[in-house]
Amino acid sequence: MFPPCEIMVRDFLPNIRGLVALELRRSGLSQSRIATLLGITQAAVSLYLSKDAAHYKRRLQSIGIPLEEVEKLVKLVSSDLLSSTAKANETFYAFWKGLLSRGLLCGYHRTIYPSLGDCDVCLKAPAYPSVEHAEVLRDLEHAIHALEGSSYFARLIPEVAVNIAMSLKDASSEMDVAAVPGRIVALRDRPKSMSKPEFGASRHMVRVLLRVRAIRDDIRAVMNMKYDEGVESAAKRVGMNVAHTEKGNVVDEEAVIEAVAAAFKKHGELDVVFDRGGVGLEPMTYVFGKSATDVARKALRIARSYIG
Repeated sequence: MFPPCEIMVRDFLPNIRGLVALELRRSGLSQSRIATLLGITQAAVSLYLSKDAAHYKRRLQSIGIPLEEVEKLVKLVSSDLLSSTAKANETFYAFWKGLLSRGLLCGYHRTIYPSLGDCDVCLKAPAYPSVEHAEVLRDLEHAIHALEGSSYFARLIPEVAVNIAMSLKDASSEMDVAAVPGRIVALRDRPKSMSKPEFGASRHMVRVLLRVRAIRDDIRAVMNMKYDEGVESAAKRVGMNVAHTEKGNVVDEEAVIEAVAAAFKKHGELDVVFDRGGVGLEPMTYVFGKSATDVARKALRIARSYIG
């Protein structure tokens, strides 16, 4: 047996670790802190730092991974590690699954094991537990396709990237909501999904949606994008019903989620909720709708107005 997991352990993980270690070091972190974040020894960090970024990038490119995607992943994982190891793991593993499902590693895998010439196990679509699950994922894929086809939406992608989530009609738990593992990032000034949508991904967006659905169960989808005064003006120009969050002195992820839900309690009918962020939290725009494609259409209308 020749599973692609070998490539993860031998080629992908160590080279991404090396690039993340270099990125964190450039950000001013000590070797001991980097070791803690990466879950390795300080000696291992020192070894990673002894090589330059070009060394790791060449290796990753040689197995079939586009350089721009490598650089974006390193930025996201490095940022995620500073707030949550679990979030960084989710981003990293989502990207890995995306590489497999897109067949980017197949060529390299076959050069190692020529007997895998007709293997397509990583490309096969998964089985869905119900027709509704499949419909939600299909709607998300259509929404992602619309965003990726936009020549202007990339300007509204925040530092933490974009995600879009959609729930089943009777969603009651995080596993009833699908989103994009690894998020949607900007590559070559175009939006690019890091992997295919799946249920149980993106805990933050899922929690936002479930909390809002407790107030408005007709809302089935949400998407985040950057916030600034230009985005707010653009949303108003295209006729969106908008509101701002109202938070107290404690500003953390839970406070943001509660504040977004409170905006619906106060205003009722809303398309967009703006949050000005806080310490360690980027200002954000949340766009809501009845489906992922509905949300994507709203976001693209705002983006089109934003760029003039």
